[in-house]
Amino acid sequence: MGGATYALSLPKKWVDELNLKTGDLVSIIKNANKSLSILSAEISQSKIAKSKAVISQKETAESIQRKVIAMYLAGYQLIEIQSKEGKIQLEHKEAIRDLVRRNMVGTEIVESTSVSIKIQILTSLAELSVNDALKRMLSLVIMMHKQAIDALKEMDIELGEEIVHLDDEVDRFSLYILRNLTLAVDHESVLRYIGLKKPSDCISYGIVVRSVERIADNAVSIASRAKFLKSILEPALLQKVTKLSEESLKVFEDSILALNKRNYALADVVASNACRIIQKEQEFTDILEESKKYTSVIKFVLENIRRTAEYSSDIAESVINETVQDIVSESYS
Repeated sequence: MGGATYALSLPKKWVDELNLKTGDLVSIIKNANKSLSILSAEISQSKIAKSKAVISQKETAESIQRKVIAMYLAGYQLIEIQSKEGKIQLEHKEAIRDLVRRNMVGTEIVESTSVSIKIQILTSLAELSVNDALKRMLSLVIMMHKQAIDALKEMDIELGEEIVHLDDEVDRFSLYILRNLTLAVDHESVLRYIGLKKPSDCISYGIVVRSVERIADNAVSIASRAKFLKSILEPALLQKVTKLSEESLKVFEDSILALNKRNYALADVVASNACRIIQKEQEFTDILEESKKYTSVIKFVLENIRRTAEYSSDIAESVINETVQDIVSESYS
């Protein structure tokens, strides 16, 4: 039309299903794969923003928390928990309040009665890009691992407890990112808003977030070993453990760098370095078993350090899978 614009016919069935009328607005979004998505301006998240789950007094607090987390990750804006028997147990209420306070970014309990609790998610879109939120997770996890080794060196149980609180922060960012990744899979506008380019990025970042979360868990595990020590570890042994921990953290940092730069070559190096750390851990463990000294505590610590390298390798492999097109020649038959 006019040489610069093309007309597009919309399927009648789709128009009728959405109850569109003459003059109503629609949005056309260009996707990463060069296809187009047509969205009605009348479609709002309010149609899927509310969810209600009915719980039983027989359910465990952990089961109810998992249910709330699943609803949060699904992208709902208002979550209502209602009791089937007519009254929510105090234990269940406390579990929900604790979860909202500790682990759910941008949420607030807006109504609490004897029979129901309503949780409002106050942010509809991400205030942080995925990369920014991931950077915060990264800095927290690195701090946790360094403090965990310090707790081990000094047999500092209180420092170990501080690391548990940091782990709560990591979990908050983890759920926050995963929620937005879920929304981004279904909404191209959200995908662009949080700083990603294509839906497959959501899969890769989901793997990364879970790996970072597990690395944080291993830092908590290292710190918890301090209370099982009966005496300060020998300086030579501490030096070896510290060095291996630092090498593992370097692999972790490089894996995130490879992700941010979408660098296949760096990701490949990270995967190789992770394998070397795994080999060093095995050799170190064999020596400890021969000496029969500090075996139980240090063996578990070395296992946590090794797992940090393994999860870093998972991140690197995710980058490799996403960037393989950069190093191959494609042809079409």
